[in-house]
Amino acid sequence: MTVLHPRDTDARRAHACTGRLSSALNAAWLAAALSVMAATALDAQAASVLAARRNRALQRAGANLVIVPARASFLADDQKGFVQAADFYYLTGLDDVLGAVLVLDGRDRSTHLFVQKPAPLVGRGVVPIGDASAARFGLSHVAPVDSLEAWLRHRLALAPTAAFVAPTDARMPVSTPLPMAASVQRWAAWLVPLGATAASSAIPVLRPLREIKEPAEVDTLREVARASNAAFLAGLRALRPGRRQAAAELDVVQACQDAGARSVSFWPWTMSGRNADFHNLWDTFLAYDHVDRAMQAGEVVRVDVGCALGHYNGDVGRTAPVSGRFTDGQREAWDLFIAGYQAGRAVIRDGVPARTVYEAALAEIRRRAPSLRTAQGKEAASVLLGPDGTEAWELHGVGLDDAEGLPDTLRAGMTVAYELMFVAKGDGFYLEDMILVTPTGSEVLTSGLPYTAREIEAAMRGPDARRAGTRAPARP
Repeated sequence: MTVLHPRDTDARRAHACTGRLSSALNAAWLAAALSVMAATALDAQAASVLAARRNRALQRAGANLVIVPARASFLADDQKGFVQAADFYYLTGLDDVLGAVLVLDGRDRSTHLFVQKPAPLVGRGVVPIGDASAARFGLSHVAPVDSLEAWLRHRLALAPTAAFVAPTDARMPVSTPLPMAASVQRWAAWLVPLGATAASSAIPVLRPLREIKEPAEVDTLREVARASNAAFLAGLRALRPGRRQAAAELDVVQACQDAGARSVSFWPWTMSGRNADFHNLWDTFLAYDHVDRAMQAGEVVRVDVGCALGHYNGDVGRTAPVSGRFTDGQREAWDLFIAGYQAGRAVIRDGVPARTVYEAALAEIRRRAPSLRTAQGKEAASVLLGPDGTEAWELHGVGLDDAEGLPDTLRAGMTVAYELMFVAKGDGFYLEDMILVTPTGSEVLTSGLPYTAREIEAAMRGPDARRAGTRAPARP
């Protein structure tokens, strides 16, 4: 099925060029797909939701193209399961299709899916070509990916057109050389010679859509938060002197599965000692051993976890003492931090800039600073109120990705991870909740978790706690 303006004959010819397949090839493709059509096809309600999302993206694209690639390779050997490119899944609902490309054409508001031939020995992720398949998925057109280049050449020759490309990279892709560069750069190097006037990231087009969650997405995220809470408590109760971080992280993974989640949304962080300092956290992305070490009495640990469920991802955590008890200095620094955190959380609502949340937190910290008694508590106030006190603070989106950008202004329907951190006397302190922004306030999705030092110590003494019971050495 093709949706075109009846007077747009040039566009009609462009769309038709992709359907010139031999009947033999079409029949073979259809035969391979029939066995999995029931699993791949969308029910009417899901199809309606996905069509509405694509229409909103088309509205934002103007007369340009939005190009949304699927994941281009099988899962890695160390992955629990295949994870589709988030933007592709958000707009198609296809979670097991490899190497496909969705193209949204703002010129005539048409939608085109270009798909790979069935892979040998693989029975999943097959989408048949043709009008019947397009109708089933609510698209204008389903064609082989081999025809994408010809389609683009013809379409880009019709009118000056820019292309917005959804990135598919993992964290921190390099920028050079071009064959190793970020996905959008590589697409741009291909699209501009084909006739695109420009090619850039589709984040400005798609992220505003994904930021505001639909009711069904919020329901899923509540379940994600429930599982993530259980995983956090498991991680908290897995801490003890002499135990390795990796052992505690495995307890988190098991807790996610026990709570009904698919797995973790990212490999857990139980970062102790110097690893808890947020300045050192990026090392984990390049460390073969995930900076594993034995936790030591007197240290604090960043327990930063999340579970994945229904394609959505959690992100929650706290700082906790390895020994089960904070030192006096750690306790005062932490409870000061908590007071500021809670003051900031209280102002989260529709229309509030992220900076306003941080300012409310700092105001409470400033109010309490004169009453601090320990050296670590006083240093905490000095750091937090200093020029770089909020450098690592974030209100980042959470959903299909565990981090979905940093909105400048909060809007009703956003789900955000309210994540603050700082370092005092070498101890890294961190706190994070998943929060739904509402018109009049907010809902903490990860509710019921401990906040104050006393509450965290009590939670660590839960029935599953396994610590040596040593008290942390005194430290001012």
